[in-house]
Amino acid sequence: MTENDDKKLVVPPTQENKQKCLCPDCPSYNQCMQDKGEVLFCSSGATSCELEKWGCPCVRCPVQLEYHNIGLFYSEKGALKK
Repeated sequence: MTENDDKKLVVPPTQENKQKCLCPDCPSYNQCMQDKGEVLFCSSGATSCELEKWGCPCVRCPVQLEYHNIGLFYSEKGALKK
C-alpha cells in the first residue's frame, strides 16, 4: 500500500462528470480506450491502453475547471487524490 492509496479522489466518478469529460475528444484518446469505455482519467486513473501523447485538452475541461485542477495527461499519471 502506498501513501497515495489512503488519499481521497479529488474528482468524484459521477455520471455528470463523465458526461462533461473531454477525454474522448482528446487527440491522444485512442480506439483501445474507446473500446474499454475509459473516460474521466482524472478520477478513474491511468489508462490500461498504450498511450501516444498527441495533445491534451485537460486545461480547458469543464471537470478540471470545476474542481480547480491543474494538470495534463491524467490518462498517463492517473487519478488526482488528496
